[in-house]
Amino acid sequence: MRLMLRQQFALWLTAGLCLFTLTISASEKVDVRAVFDVSGSMKENDPENLRAPGMRMLSEIIPEDSHAGIWTFARYVNMLVKWQAIDDNWRQRVHDNSDQIHSNGLFTDIEDALATATDNINETANFDRRSVILLSDGLIDISDQQDVNLASQQRITDEILPRLKKNDVTVHTIALSPQADRLLLKTIAVETGGWYEQVNNADELQRVFMHLFEKASGRDMLPLDDNQFSVDQHVRQMTVVAFRKADAEPTTLIKPDGTELTAEDSNDSLRWLHESGFDMITIDQPQRGDWQINAEIDPGNRVMVLTDLQLETSDLPNNTLIGESFDIEAYLTEQGEQIQRQDFLELVEANLTEQTPSGEIQREVMTQRDESGVFVQPAGKSFAPGRNDVIVRIETETFSRERRQSVNVVAMPFEVNLTQLTEADSRSHRLELQADESLLLPDSIKINALLRAEDGSEFAYDVPANGENSWQLTIAELQPGESYQLSLQIRAQTPAGRDVFLQPQPLTLEDRNHLLNTQKTLSETLNSEVAEKPAMDTQEKAESPSESPQKSLIPELSDMQLLLIGNMLIALLLLAGLFVWKYRQRHRVLPGEML
Repeated sequence: MRLMLRQQFALWLTAGLCLFTLTISASEKVDVRAVFDVSGSMKENDPENLRAPGMRMLSEIIPEDSHAGIWTFARYVNMLVKWQAIDDNWRQRVHDNSDQIHSNGLFTDIEDALATATDNINETANFDRRSVILLSDGLIDISDQQDVNLASQQRITDEILPRLKKNDVTVHTIALSPQADRLLLKTIAVETGGWYEQVNNADELQRVFMHLFEKASGRDMLPLDDNQFSVDQHVRQMTVVAFRKADAEPTTLIKPDGTELTAEDSNDSLRWLHESGFDMITIDQPQRGDWQINAEIDPGNRVMVLTDLQLETSDLPNNTLIGESFDIEAYLTEQGEQIQRQDFLELVEANLTEQTPSGEIQREVMTQRDESGVFVQPAGKSFAPGRNDVIVRIETETFSRERRQSVNVVAMPFEVNLTQLTEADSRSHRLELQADESLLLPDSIKINALLRAEDGSEFAYDVPANGENSWQLTIAELQPGESYQLSLQIRAQTPAGRDVFLQPQPLTLEDRNHLLNTQKTLSETLNSEVAEKPAMDTQEKAESPSESPQKSLIPELSDMQLLLIGNMLIALLLLAGLFVWKYRQRHRVLPGEML
């Protein structure tokens, strides 16, 4: 019987961690294209139509010196808001057209949606950051014939994705139901360096939109502590995002002079977007000093700013492998020019914060490199599988700036199958590996293995390639009944050109045949003992000493009943042993499942 094992790899050893220096992003001009599924299944998966307020949220986040457009799709693709430069007129069209987001369409043509929304992408090379945000809750469904649907999916991977990658377009994808084509949406995101998000409850959608719009826009932020923040003289405009529960009191803002702002105070210099789950308040030329958000403290709250004094940082990749580490660089610019005055920089404090999926926080002080005005600190050593947040904060007594990034850390970029060969005369095991090509380049992969026996002896192997993207190692002549540990060392390169050195947790090789034979022998022994037990003759029972009244209440068991009970106990022992064996031998994790 063939045993399939896809071992989840968790923690890597610190030795061999790769360190990379990332490119600093200058003040950016962005291109954002949102593509929303409006097929009929959205009635169930987005019953409150939270796509509409998400669309309005987008209009307030993207800065005015950028371009954006919005499309909807089902069987056909519709340009809901034309792709163009963002201004007040464009924002108004977003608000006016947001009620056209519906859930009445037939079919789900993801191919045409991506192609139509990016048809002019070759002509827009003057943008620093170009992003597509794609939301769908279904599979590609353009025909009743499955081969037609599969051909559409193949054209996405063979034609559309290479074109987007060539033009440095990042696609962030949202799967809004378990029925969505998660593998395709995940592939689209990873292949283009984007972020993939699985949303099982539409109530999460607004926060996911906020996260992806934040990634796409690259906005400067003010640090927010206990809903308090400080505005300095360099801030020309600020946008406050405050998430709110359904039963919460209306959000208000307290200005530095103590006066209160509410949604009713909207005017030409104050736009207040009040939605069911959040408020977005944009203020031109905000008053200098300390502000207060009068609302519940929420980790999703943000203060984004347009400012002449900007924080520029390294861009982290959206998806990395556990064990990778990066040099984060940060510096300040004033009206686009880097600040290098040491009398000013001596007053600056720079910090780097990393937060793991479990909530563990690690803070480090960033140090200036050679009085260049660039602050540096490695990040990534504390990363754990899943979403990790990285926050860079630079501040003095008179101003503060912050930039947030999130990184998805993949625990295992391989599919691993471990099989004990039952047809061999001696005990043998076969290891098979297949790489996730969206995370590692197969031609760059080198794999070594070290087998460790119970007595401490060790045996080294090279794991040879067995095809274009396949590796196989067969280990024979192992001792019956003994457990072995198989450790792997993997050297490879990512599609982005980063060298990685992976040392996953060891695999355990247990002798399944020996375990089954032991259980079989135990079962036969117990059955034999029960069957051979002599039955007491009826006359002997009558002549036996009389039992106490209490004992006479216990029914006598026949031989057949005793045999049945014995077999039931044996079956329970076998099931328990099988459960333990399966638990240790058949954990399964698909490639990139942490995405």
